[in-house]
Amino acid sequence: MGSATVEFALVLPAAFMLLALALGSVRWAIDEAVVRDAAATAARVALVDGAAAGGDAARAGVPEASVHIVRDGVWWVAEVRLRIRGPLPDAVATARAYQP
Repeated sequence: MGSATVEFALVLPAAFMLLALALGSVRWAIDEAVVRDAAATAARVALVDGAAAGGDAARAGVPEASVHIVRDGVWWVAEVRLRIRGPLPDAVATARAYQP
């Protein structure tokens, strides 16, 4: 009976680490998809209404993101960055979208 308790006590931290890794990975994947969609939206709106409106559209979906929109020749380029915090070390999700 006592050996099962000791084994459980030794395995429990590893189980929590795996759970944190799994949850952090899911969170990162979701945030990456949101940033990608925000960049695409910003580029589409900038094409029609200009850079300021594109930035506002991206920030409407991801308020804490930084948005940078420029016109490069005939292309509108929108870059959105979001700092991802969670149980894992912080990461930065970055997406870039182009519209002619």
